[in-house]
Amino acid sequence: MPFYGPRENSCFEEVLVFRTERNPSLCAIAAASLLILSSGCGSSSSHSSNNAISPAQAQAVTSEVSQAIAQALSNTFVISMSPAVPSLSAIPADISSRLSSSACVATSTGETCNWPISFSGPCPGGGTISVTGDVAGTLDNSGGGSVLTQLTITPSNCSVSNLTINGDPNVAVNGQVNFTQTAPAFPITLTEIGGVSYGPNPSGSCQFNVKYTLSSQTSCTISGTACGQTVSGSC
Repeated sequence: MPFYGPRENSCFEEVLVFRTERNPSLCAIAAASLLILSSGCGSSSSHSSNNAISPAQAQAVTSEVSQAIAQALSNTFVISMSPAVPSLSAIPADISSRLSSSACVATSTGETCNWPISFSGPCPGGGTISVTGDVAGTLDNSGGGSVLTQLTITPSNCSVSNLTINGDPNVAVNGQVNFTQTAPAFPITLTEIGGVSYGPNPSGSCQFNVKYTLSSQTSCTISGTACGQTVSGSC
């Protein structure tokens, strides 16, 4: 006859005392089931941790995005040959030099301007990163006003720091540049949000929440988080 333990015993204890010679596998099956259920707890966080990219990789990806933005804007606004490593901090002054150009239309109170942005460049280890969008705004007759920067950055099999990144779906950078008598008013802030996927090892997807602060024509700093890591540096 099987022996039944007290009703208040745990489920696992009831399985142990219910074991009989006619059905010796019952206890093993139940114990294995309990083991599987308990091992599933917390597995998600462990998997996520193993898939996290390193601080150095997060910094490298952030720098790649920043350089792509600077190159895209430099190609549009710098009249002379673009520098090998353009700086975002110099772009507002370059925009000033292009006011009243063919991209601007005169109005009775000033002018409206629109510069389409379209750029695709190579990544360090292969693949490409593209920047699309526009810079557009309105200035009055005294040269005061603002332009809005709305950009979309999309990496495509872009290899950087032993990672291959793709848009998930992309990263957006938006900001406003104010002008007084056609001169840019500092500081200028651009915000970067969105997501990318990465692989092959580690692999996953992550979000960007980064700020670019242009303090002068020679100073631009990065702060925020990328893929769960704190990032900083110059832009």
